[in-house]
Amino acid sequence: MRVRLHLRLIRVLTVLVDTTNRLEVEVTSTRSWSRCPHCGFKTRAVHDRRRRKIRDLPVSGRRTTLMWIRRRFSCGNGDERRLEIHPEFEGGLTRRLARGLVADANVMSIRAVVRRHRLDWHLIQAPVTSWSATVAEHRRSRRCRVLLVDETSMRKRHRYVTVVQDGETGQILAMVEHRNAEALKGFFVEQGPKWCRGVQVVVSDGSKSYKAAIDAHLAHARHVLDRLQVVRWFAEGLTLVRRDLQRRQPAGVKPAFDPDVFRARFLLLQRGDTLNDTDQARLDELFAKHPRLDDRFTDFHAAGQLIEFRDVVDTILFWSAAILSWHDTGRPSNGRVEGTNNLLQVLRRVAHGFTNFAARGLLVTSHRRTNGPRSHGIAQGRNMLN
Repeated sequence: MRVRLHLRLIRVLTVLVDTTNRLEVEVTSTRSWSRCPHCGFKTRAVHDRRRRKIRDLPVSGRRTTLMWIRRRFSCGNGDERRLEIHPEFEGGLTRRLARGLVADANVMSIRAVVRRHRLDWHLIQAPVTSWSATVAEHRRSRRCRVLLVDETSMRKRHRYVTVVQDGETGQILAMVEHRNAEALKGFFVEQGPKWCRGVQVVVSDGSKSYKAAIDAHLAHARHVLDRLQVVRWFAEGLTLVRRDLQRRQPAGVKPAFDPDVFRARFLLLQRGDTLNDTDQARLDELFAKHPRLDDRFTDFHAAGQLIEFRDVVDTILFWSAAILSWHDTGRPSNGRVEGTNNLLQVLRRVAHGFTNFAARGLLVTSHRRTNGPRSHGIAQGRNMLN
């Protein structure tokens, strides 16, 4: 039986096994020479031949294995002997199978890929790690105008990483271990001053560690504080005021809290333009009964009646320049990186014990996603770089 593998520079010698669920083919390279990696000498002297198993994509649903007759050449300039390297083989896999594994690992868990291809998970993780490094190098070589910086937990909120993302393309540039200033500084140093000068806007949360790293390497860029942080600070202060009011009751009075204030805990945090007439009337009645909950924030803070907001005001004054920059830079936000962090948490939950998923995390924001079995092939793997 004749078999066509459609592999470059590969010649089929014989079919060893041909059954309904298994296909094994003996192959060899069509090249008759090899070049020494040390001296560059081109040689045709074959010292010996060895056999190595190479897994390939299934053929008609059958598990396919290539038995590669691998030659060991002798260098003519010395006693060096080296095994030949073929461009279609990567480790114990064909190049197209490795790209197919990367495409599947981008949308499936490693365990699901193991069951699908019946391979050891180490063989699957190796091309994923290698390809993610190539993708990261390609992305980080491009100019980045808007930079997003945030943190996320990788293991039950005890192992944190700093996620650096391109704000325009949405692609992850790096996942740096730890969430301190040294971690982010190390990323900027590795990128180099030329790349840092191309960054015009950088968005971060209210981390002083990130601010120190940004001020040290991106002092020319406009530092913007994500508006979600400002809203969260005000919400925390308002929650403290609401708790103080609802629990302030004379001893022995039941219930021990004001039920109207307690029931309005979610209504107080709702946006004003989303309130209906009933909600607005309810708030007006509550504000009339408890003036401290009213929106006259500046008056009450100046009078010293909003003790719970002292830390909030100090924090806002410290970040005032970064807060005001939000209006002058096109109103950027960390929304994209927050969405990416959600994808990373989903990836962590489907890891099923395989904790080395940082490499897969670099691929979750690839715009050209794969869509199942038809995505196999070298061309699909190359498209993931864009």
